[in-house]
Amino acid sequence: MNERKLRRFCTAMILFAMLTRLLGGVGAGRFAFSEDSAEVETRVWPVRLLAAKPADEPSDEIAELPAENSEPPERQIAAEVTKLPEAFSAAEADAITIAGACSYAVDKAALLTRPSALTAKADGPRVLIVHTHTSEAYTPEPGWEYESSDPLRTGDAEHSVVRLGTRVAELLNAHGIETLHDTALNDYPSYNGAYERMRQTIEGYLAQYPSIEMVLDLHRDAANDPAGMPVAFTAEVDGARCAQLMLVVGSDEGGLTHPDWKENLANALKLQALLNRIAPGLCRDIDLRTERFNQHETPGSLLVEFGCTGNTLAEALRSADYLAQALCAFWDMIEFSEDF
Repeated sequence: MNERKLRRFCTAMILFAMLTRLLGGVGAGRFAFSEDSAEVETRVWPVRLLAAKPADEPSDEIAELPAENSEPPERQIAAEVTKLPEAFSAAEADAITIAGACSYAVDKAALLTRPSALTAKADGPRVLIVHTHTSEAYTPEPGWEYESSDPLRTGDAEHSVVRLGTRVAELLNAHGIETLHDTALNDYPSYNGAYERMRQTIEGYLAQYPSIEMVLDLHRDAANDPAGMPVAFTAEVDGARCAQLMLVVGSDEGGLTHPDWKENLANALKLQALLNRIAPGLCRDIDLRTERFNQHETPGSLLVEFGCTGNTLAEALRSADYLAQALCAFWDMIEFSEDF
């Protein structure tokens, strides 16, 4: 553990002790729902220091958690480190299927259980969220209508995949994982050339913020059933309908330079294993492709498909909460575990 992390850890422990002493006399605690029942239990959880930007010295203040969101699909996630997830196992690798057009054979267990190349050591933003196909939108439902630019596309960031990126970025930043979100309309009026334009955008961010180790490109999948109607990929998690997630990983099989694609795949496997623990059934198979999707830019780059054209934005927002929860656990393991 380097000096910066040690200072943060010691300060957090002092503040936790003070809070425990202050609250202990009145039996105060943090309310949490038990995983095994609907009963509310009282539990004191260690508090993690939060900051909008990393500071050279630990702060004496504890940043406030984001205000409770009144919109029904957006579930609040505690911005705290409680307990690091257990180490990954070969059995978890066996439970993940890798599909897609890429013909490369991979050792899932070896990739899942090997240490990540990500470090979380540099000061500055760690994560950049982008949208190569910014205008992708969902099947409208009452109260969620929008003005279309094309079928199931819109320039309205409140009703496109940009809304998902905003949600994930908010939750990561609240957890102390500094995250940037690019919201520029990248695929309108011209859909062609979107990946090349996004490559230039990503490289601009990396030049300005070399601390970025993960670029997440958030999309919405597209498919029709035999009758020509939009398809929905859904899963029920905690009694609510969610848009299924699909992690898409590029490779060099298509001919473009991407020598470290296995590192991207290793991190995708780790993230999917965490999602399987948090929200079983939420993830589709990992899609390993011959294209690289600009994932050569960072070792943590991933493309994430949120549902499909037949899903609703409300369903996708629920999934965004689960993705953010898994990402918080992922980065906690990188930062605080010696073996991850």
